[in-house]
Amino acid sequence: MSERKITEMKNKNKFLNVVFNIKRNPEYKGNHELAGFNGIHTTFPLGTTEQEMIDEFHAETVVKDIHGKTWTKGEMIQVVSIERCFEDWCD
Repeated sequence: MSERKITEMKNKNKFLNVVFNIKRNPEYKGNHELAGFNGIHTTFPLGTTEQEMIDEFHAETVVKDIHGKTWTKGEMIQVVSIERCFEDWCD
């Protein structure tokens, strides 16, 4: 392998590429389109555990509604399982 190729490989930004299988949180009565999805793609830093991924995903803020309530993903949807999880990279 060439020295240039080795250097390029070392300079890649690596991360975990994840696809969650999700379902609507039964307590959520709103109509945000996220609640209608059955799968969603996201990324995490290398070394993030499965439970950390789910906890961080559920804690992310989605939207503030017209009544001033700030919703999190966990209030709208629930992770059922991880469909795919693999190491990925970008330049």
